[in-house]
Amino acid sequence: MALAIALSLCAGRLLQLQGFDSSAYAAMSSEQLTRTLPLLPSRGDITDRNGLVLATTEAAVAVTADPVLTRAKAAEISAVLAAHLGTDQSALYALLTKPKTRFVYLAKKVPALTYSRIAADLTSKRLYGVFREADPIRTYPGRSVGATVIGYVNGDGKGMAGLERSMNAELAGVEGKEVYESAPNGSRIPLGTSRVTPAVNGVNYQLTLDSELQWVAERRLAAQVQERRADSGFAITLDVKTGEVLALANVPTYDSARPGAAKHQNLINRAVSNPYEPGSVQKVLTAAALLDSKTTTVETRVQVPPRLASGGHSIKDAFSHGTLTWLMRGVIAKSSNIGTILMARQMPAEQLRDYLTAFGLGGRTGIELPGESSGILPPSNMPGYTRDQIAFGQAVSVTGVQQAAAIAGIINGGQYQPPTVIKGATDSTGSAVSVPRRAPRQIVSPQTSAGVRNLMRAVVDNSKPAPKGVGLENYQTGGKTGTAQRSEQSCRCYQGYVTSYVGFAPLTDPKILTYVVLNNPRRGQQSGTSSAAPVYRDIMNFALPRYHVPPTTKKLKPQPIAYGKKR
Repeated sequence: MALAIALSLCAGRLLQLQGFDSSAYAAMSSEQLTRTLPLLPSRGDITDRNGLVLATTEAAVAVTADPVLTRAKAAEISAVLAAHLGTDQSALYALLTKPKTRFVYLAKKVPALTYSRIAADLTSKRLYGVFREADPIRTYPGRSVGATVIGYVNGDGKGMAGLERSMNAELAGVEGKEVYESAPNGSRIPLGTSRVTPAVNGVNYQLTLDSELQWVAERRLAAQVQERRADSGFAITLDVKTGEVLALANVPTYDSARPGAAKHQNLINRAVSNPYEPGSVQKVLTAAALLDSKTTTVETRVQVPPRLASGGHSIKDAFSHGTLTWLMRGVIAKSSNIGTILMARQMPAEQLRDYLTAFGLGGRTGIELPGESSGILPPSNMPGYTRDQIAFGQAVSVTGVQQAAAIAGIINGGQYQPPTVIKGATDSTGSAVSVPRRAPRQIVSPQTSAGVRNLMRAVVDNSKPAPKGVGLENYQTGGKTGTAQRSEQSCRCYQGYVTSYVGFAPLTDPKILTYVVLNNPRRGQQSGTSSAAPVYRDIMNFALPRYHVPPTTKKLKPQPIAYGKKR
């Protein structure tokens, strides 16, 4: 009877398992024996315009374990792991025996070759319960070269700055997964069910940056920032015909491989994210508006007094003088605030603002980098004294990219080319991937463009001869200096200066433009001519021959800048 009772109980349990609850128990068994392994895509590479790798991914894994499977032989497993990983064995033992969990991380960013040796060693000793997850390492061969453009990724492989951030989704690709049946010891069942959803690797981006020119710009700018004891600086070199950014240097900068070692403010791309009052470089934009609206010509005569009343205050020039009569060319060459204001007063404030909006001020350029600022452009109903200030570069805030692109468009026959740092993109098979492009637009007439180049030529003609002045020894060129009072947020006051120089070459058919800005230089003469122009010269002297721009052999006679005088 006892035997019959025992058999009946077994039969009942068997009926319950295989008859009534078979589906539930089968599902539970499948869940316990099934493992899901994520298949991470390879993050796309970033290269410069010549194919030099600036950011790439090396295969690596995160080493994991199931303490339920490793607890019994934790001492042996930890010894093997410590020998290969160089980590503390006691710490590994604690993880391998951790209670109430079936998953722990033992190590991250372990090179794939190292893990292969670990796996072989564990298998030969019949030790189980250690697994892996894809955990690739992002590397930056150029370290700090172009760091503020390229950016960096965090420990989870997510882009946190630069192109790594703005194009994170495209670079990252799409994660896949592998689902398979495993034995209780964690090993794969050879004939078990296995399903693979392959990962889709990320898009590869080729930048417009020239890494060699970028290196030259960064080193020369860093030397000048240090020499002048400036807080910071940036330099932008553009291909005038295409809007491609050939170099975008920021100082201080950081190492993309070690972003945690840098100060937070040095992780920012100042030329894109930090607006500032541009000072006299803004006179190029004011002059373009005046010429294009036919308010003035380059030969317009302007009587410039020693001082000019504006908004209850008195405005003066950077140098003392009596009442002078200059041509418009002379007003720009001598960078007269008063002369510029007197000409700008002939144009309605609303019309001036419309031109500045067309030049790209007050809005983002759309460059493919994160954190771009729109700057600040006062409204059309601005008071007269604000219009006066805007004319010579105060009461308006711009970014370096905004200003460089605007001037490049004005001198390029009046055709504005939206700035870009992306030359092209391909998928993992090498096939081209479409990159959104913004259409160029005409912002001034070709005649206005020629007139502005004439005015900027006068700036060079009336400086010291190269190499001490703002010109280039082997090229006809045009440019404009800038020295602006520096707005300090901590005191809501002006404190120090922002000095700058923008120039281009060749004069009649511009190919390359460079714009250099130094923030708060405290040593030496605080002017764009002495602090920013030397950096401009060195960058252009490297860039122009590199891009096969032939030297200019014809010498031009200086044009008159004052009424009744030849110079």
